[in-house]
Amino acid sequence: MAKFGMVFLMLATLLAPSPGFGEEALARVEIGDKWGFINKAGEIVINPQFGWAEDFSEGLAVVYIGVKSGFINKAGEIVINPQFGWAEDFSEGLAAVEIGVKSGFINKAGEIVIKNPQFDHLPESFSEGLTRVRIGGKYGVFNKWGYINPKGEYVINPQFDSARPFSEGLAAVSIRGKWGFINQAGEIVINTQFDDHLRYS
Repeated sequence: MAKFGMVFLMLATLLAPSPGFGEEALARVEIGDKWGFINKAGEIVINPQFGWAEDFSEGLAVVYIGVKSGFINKAGEIVINPQFGWAEDFSEGLAAVEIGVKSGFINKAGEIVIKNPQFDHLPESFSEGLTRVRIGGKYGVFNKWGYINPKGEYVINPQFDSARPFSEGLAAVSIRGKWGFINQAGEIVINTQFDDHLRYS
């Protein structure tokens, strides 16, 4: 009973506006040291069995079994076997995954669609058709950031000291410690002159 009481306590918190339910109508919950999912009636629909779980996105959720991550569907079925060191949510049909010391992107069949993982960090999910990537080594002074499309093609070549995801058609970028904004053509539309940045939203 204590475990079920914990579920309803968590449900009360989750019923407040939260990305846990959203359009997917399922929220992740922890019971003991395992993660599963409940619906809006508080019913457990995917039994707690995972070491960690992320929220559902585009019908799939990242789950961890041991130290590897994979993906399940809303029936709780593993549809992409746990094989990645780390994985991001699906967005615009793709998910960033860590393979060894590099990272790339898979589709919902688990196929690597941006081949030969090559990036020196785990990219975020795509936003407005682009995602930022870094090349040059994890700790090198020559790290540069650019943006690729879902085909893995550079749309904006790596040239920035730091960069943020696109939002409302603009992305914050840094050159020599100063921040400004670029458009999706890579053109600076607000000069790099600020000591920090505010993301458009």
